[in-house]
Amino acid sequence: MLEWPLMKNSYSSVEMRGIWSESSTVSAWIKVEQALARVQADAGVLPDKAAVAIEGFRVADLDQDRLHNSMELVGRPIVGLVDQMREHVGDEHAPYVHYKSTTQDILDTALAMQMKFGLSVVMDDTRKLITALSDHISAHPSTLVLGRTNGQHAVPMLLRTKLEVWQAELTRRMAVAKEAGIRGALVQVGGPLGDLSNYEVKCDVVKAGMSKALGLGRVDPHWQNARDGVADVVGALGALCATLCKIAHNINLLSSSDIGEVYELHENGKGASSSMHHKRNQRASEFADAVARLGPQRSEQIGELTLHQHERSGGVWVAEWLVVPEVFLLTSGALVWSNKMLADLTIDTDRMEQNRRPSA
Repeated sequence: MLEWPLMKNSYSSVEMRGIWSESSTVSAWIKVEQALARVQADAGVLPDKAAVAIEGFRVADLDQDRLHNSMELVGRPIVGLVDQMREHVGDEHAPYVHYKSTTQDILDTALAMQMKFGLSVVMDDTRKLITALSDHISAHPSTLVLGRTNGQHAVPMLLRTKLEVWQAELTRRMAVAKEAGIRGALVQVGGPLGDLSNYEVKCDVVKAGMSKALGLGRVDPHWQNARDGVADVVGALGALCATLCKIAHNINLLSSSDIGEVYELHENGKGASSSMHHKRNQRASEFADAVARLGPQRSEQIGELTLHQHERSGGVWVAEWLVVPEVFLLTSGALVWSNKMLADLTIDTDRMEQNRRPSA
């Protein structure tokens, strides 16, 4: 359903789908292979002519049917990709495609690139939410609203305090996501066992060069069976979604007929009911709540997927290929709906005053 033309905009953003699309992912694999060849050539590990030939390969040069058939046969996409790249560059340069590398080096480094791009989008959209809350706070410096604890009326409080709590929580979620990105967006250059044992010389130069070329961090000795960085990123997104869910759920409660202190800006047909034409359902807060609720649920799966056996463990790694993009996609959808929710939010101060002074 995340890919249905009918539904996909309800669960994810166009920008995030672009980052995690099949074509973008394959392009990332190719970019990693090309960066590796260039760095190796600059380090004197392979001929410069070979790197130039490899750098000339494009996604358009791929036979997609062959690639898909190879994936179904081999169970890994890089084997088919490398075969086609070797054919493209010719016999002279073919041995230097994927030189001293392994499938996990390519897939993990590409994943790190995509996580970095995805986190940038998440940060931008979260900043917009924080700014939108600032606008509402500035517009209501002294507005009073009835506080509610344990589902019961408490005492009046400043509306700005409620909004500032949300804003501060989002700011903390951003800080955690930024830190997670530093720990998770790492280049993977290790070869068959991750330890660069198939390099006779200049292994550290190649690893440092890849880090610089792709704008990724690095860690020694490697992280192919240490998925804590990926788990940190996915966990940070899950926590952000939990915050978004709480905010959206509370706004939806405040817009209920019984409370009615806030509501979404109405336009003809928005939030319509198929059977009760008097209704104006609050769609942005509803969808923000729903999609954000899925984020923590999906992100919880990453803990189990860190349990690698020995130096590589295919079962948990393959499962990661699905979970990581899905959490990014759901986070993007929750952020889109949350921003729409706050952009369309109208605050009814008269109703707030009325609810603070219930009739005897």
